[in-house]
Amino acid sequence: MNIFSFRADAIQDVFELMQTSGLKDVRRLTIFPDQHFPDCEVELQSSMSLRELAQVVASLDDAHVIADTLRQCDLKSNPLQRGEDPDPLPSIPDF
Repeated sequence: MNIFSFRADAIQDVFELMQTSGLKDVRRLTIFPDQHFPDCEVELQSSMSLRELAQVVASLDDAHVIADTLRQCDLKSNPLQRGEDPDPLPSIPDF
C-alpha cells in the first residue's frame, strides 16, 4: 500500500476525486480542512502507483492544486508547495 498526500482548493475537489471511476482501492482517506480558508490537506492510502493516481487527477476539471501538490509521502513530509519556487517574489525589490 502507498501513502499519498496533497492539498486541494476545496473539499468538493476531494469528493470529485473520490467519485472518479479511475480511482481504486482507497483504504484510508483523511481530510484536514483549513480553519480560515476553503483549502484542505489530504492523506490517502491506496495500492495505486503515483503515476496512476496522477493520471486520475489529471482527468478532473480544475484539480490543478491537487496535481501540483500530489506527492507519494505522508502529509507531514509533504511541503504542499506548488511549483519549484516556494517564494515567487524577487529577493531584491526593483525600485
